[in-house]
Amino acid sequence: MVSIGARKKNSSLGFCTKRVVVIVSALALLALGLQASSLIRSLEHDLLQHSFEKPMNATLSGAAVLTETNQIGTNDRIIGGDSDAMSEVEKEKLKQKMEAWVYEPKNINYFWKKMGDRPFQREFYSRLGKGNFNRLLDVGARSYNKLCKDLINSTSVEYFQMEPNLPPDPSDLKNDGLLECYMNEVREKYPDQVSNFDLIIDFGVFGWKLVQNEFNDAKVKGYVDSVKWLLRDKGCWVLKTDQGWVPNEVEFFDKHILPYFTMKDFDNHAYESGHSIKGGNFKFYFFYKK
Repeated sequence: MVSIGARKKNSSLGFCTKRVVVIVSALALLALGLQASSLIRSLEHDLLQHSFEKPMNATLSGAAVLTETNQIGTNDRIIGGDSDAMSEVEKEKLKQKMEAWVYEPKNINYFWKKMGDRPFQREFYSRLGKGNFNRLLDVGARSYNKLCKDLINSTSVEYFQMEPNLPPDPSDLKNDGLLECYMNEVREKYPDQVSNFDLIIDFGVFGWKLVQNEFNDAKVKGYVDSVKWLLRDKGCWVLKTDQGWVPNEVEFFDKHILPYFTMKDFDNHAYESGHSIKGGNFKFYFFYKK
């Protein structure tokens, strides 16, 4: 027989044990909640900082190309290599990866006002119609880029775009001319465009890490040579870079760009080269053809 005192003692022990379990459970839930909260904040930060221009422009010289038949081509194929060596499994993984990046904002006005570096880009495009530019080339054309020509707001400035893989509804595009090619093949496909542009806008393509991961020195040179080929004398290449796009930015510029371009400020010192947005997540450089 168990005494009343013993039952009380066991009851107290059981109660204490339950309290410990409850406290441990509460702490575990709190930890999970903090992790979830941290994850949500991380995702929100990534979306707001990196915006959505990179997924859209990935097709321009990036890691892969999604065509109408859903076939995959790597950068090697883009500039003359051979993608047939990729296995079907590798192609499917690459396709899934790229599809995860693809995004077309439903609210374009909000996208341009709030997302990542878009507020600065909005300001930049608006300045172009007031400058000494006659013909511009924008590398990349998605449906959300249809605002760019309106932002420039000039009847005297011709606004061209370069895009090999058009958005689902080509009528969304708004430009004065379209080069349907990759930067590295423009000389072959459009030989009449030599020295034809005062300004080339390159946001989210050459300066994106996933593009550079697929480039070797020869491909980098081919891209830079094509930009130089398109520009008129003293023409400007506006390059946006993302944080960590290359291991050493200074060395990269010295090796690949500065032998052919001079880095200077833009529009009478309106912006300095290296203009930084979002704590250095995005930088804008201005290179002038030598």
